[in-house]
Amino acid sequence: MDDMTAGTDPAPSIGQRLSSIESRIDVLQAELRQANATIQRLAAAGDAVLPYVTVAQMRDMGDRVMAEGMMRARCMNVQVDATTILCRMLGRYKMYLDRRDVGFAPHLMFEGFWEYWLTEFIWRNVKPGQVALDVGANHGYYAVLMADLVGHEGVVHAFEPNPRMVQLLRQTAALNGFWQTVQVHPVALAAASGRPMLFFATEAEPKNGRLLHEAEAAAAMRHDSSSNVYEVQVRSLDDAMPGRVDFVKIDVEGAEELVWRGMQQMIGRNPDIKVVMEFNPGRCRQAAETLREIADLFPLREIGFDGQVHPCTIEDILPRREDALLYLSRVDPD
Repeated sequence: MDDMTAGTDPAPSIGQRLSSIESRIDVLQAELRQANATIQRLAAAGDAVLPYVTVAQMRDMGDRVMAEGMMRARCMNVQVDATTILCRMLGRYKMYLDRRDVGFAPHLMFEGFWEYWLTEFIWRNVKPGQVALDVGANHGYYAVLMADLVGHEGVVHAFEPNPRMVQLLRQTAALNGFWQTVQVHPVALAAASGRPMLFFATEAEPKNGRLLHEAEAAAAMRHDSSSNVYEVQVRSLDDAMPGRVDFVKIDVEGAEELVWRGMQQMIGRNPDIKVVMEFNPGRCRQAAETLREIADLFPLREIGFDGQVHPCTIEDILPRREDALLYLSRVDPD
């Protein structure tokens, strides 16, 4: 028995264990008092100690809960007119919103952010000096974020056919000092540049605006009296962006196949391009064929709710009726 126990430390006594626990409790109580004192100082000082945060701070933090809390704490909303709200987003930027919007605007007004997983992915992967595209820019949430990331040496091209969204996007870019960095293109993107097409959007859900044929547009308007149909100019990305492109975000509500087929030359000119494409098989006419075309050029991957890229297959994507956020690139993401 002595040989078996030789060299081992004796187990701590009950008294020693209690003393250790009491010491730990004392430390925790001291930390709690310090935290409470900090909270009281913050409450007393208000916005004076809630300065704007930077994207770099949130990116380097690596803590989603903390980053979301920082953005929520800095939310602010002011009504500008009967249809417009001015809010603070991402704890820093000012953004004009259409107050009739029930699908996107409430998130910015009460949370200060939208689609955290994609927001985080973008602030990791868009770099200073780059050329970035926001295809289907809507109010301009991602365009503004990317404008800050690319800086004065870069440029963001925002494509949006909805006239009301174009108005708000331009105002937001100018208000944040990005009037030179963000170039707004009031056009729809498709497989080829050509004659105008019809664009359908509602006041309540402008982020779901989409290109329609005439019969489809007439039926949609009968179904929703608050909807609008606009005749919009159409271009392909191959024509619109003949030079360098580094990063592209695409969210076009069913036109992803058209946009994809109209950007092949652009992809060929930019072998290290990074593309994030919202893809919904239920909205596509040839979903399997389009996915095969994509898989022929890029490893098939998608961005998960954790903001990370994961391998996937055509068979994984096709049965879904929800959006998949595809990452199309030969380069691994940051």
